Amino acid sequence: MKKQIINETFSLQIPDSFEILSETTLLEMYRKSPNPFLWGARDRENHVVLLALWKKSPLFLSWVTDLKTVVKKDEQLTRKAYEGYGYRLLEFFSLQAGKEKAEGYRFSYEKEGIPQISNNFLIRKGSTIYAFFGIGREENADADRDLIVRIMNSLESVDR
Repeated sequence: MKKQIINETFSLQIPDSFEILSETTLLEMYRKSPNPFLWGARDRENHVVLLALWKKSPLFLSWVTDLKTVVKKDEQLTRKAYEGYGYRLLEFFSLQAGKEKAEGYRFSYEKEGIPQISNNFLIRKGSTIYAFFGIGREENADADRDLIVRIMNSLESVDR
């Protein structure tokens, strides 16, 4: 297991089989403009990708909007973005990620003809929302979900 620091706020223990993705690789995989608020790792052999991104929300909104509401809005945006890829919501869920409360949802879609499952978790730390995505092939959905949950259970706050 290797320890990874996310935005100098959280650490995660990820299996040695995961490689940390460079900014160039992240750009190639997700065809987006550079994002300094993005981290990713991949297990090539097991076809699992773990991504984290974060965004500071306006202070007022971060205190009046509960995380479940944010997750439902995020799911609506994801549904729209994936509508051409066979998007199907599987479930909403709550999870304890280390000492942090996470809210999330799981959905399926197809990428290049291969059925995928994405496990999306949101965590609030102060006025920053952290989104973690664990993505794998549908054929390995149960094992991948267990792996992603184990990784998320290793989440710890980083002492500053």
